[in-house]
Amino acid sequence: MSETFAVAADLFGKGTKPRRYKVTDPLPVQGVKVRIRSLTEREVSEYQAQTIAKKGDGLRTDRLKDANRRLIALCLVDGDGNPYVTPAMQTEMADWDAADTGFLYDECAKHCGLNKSDIEDLVKNSEATPAVA
Repeated sequence: MSETFAVAADLFGKGTKPRRYKVTDPLPVQGVKVRIRSLTEREVSEYQAQTIAKKGDGLRTDRLKDANRRLIALCLVDGDGNPYVTPAMQTEMADWDAADTGFLYDECAKHCGLNKSDIEDLVKNSEATPAVA
């Protein structure tokens, strides 16, 4: 039995695929369901790049601290697929019960094809390398 593999025409030049959407189970504390969307590779790269210092020589700890909330804000959408989390809402999210934000982060990451080690890898790859004597 032979396997069939994709060729360039199968993957490129067909335009963009529609986003994927998911309605979550109820949040553990607030008890409401939310709708999340998938992200493009560009959106994921920009999300990750916001954690790196402008000169590329370390991490922006302020951006690392709010990384979970930033991912949630990118993914939460209304019924028409429009993101609705404003910067003020993102700040307010810091005072939510961690069970809700942890649940949402996990749902968003899984739906977007990310995992928790992605941020850990970003941190490891951005740490200063000791000088060799």
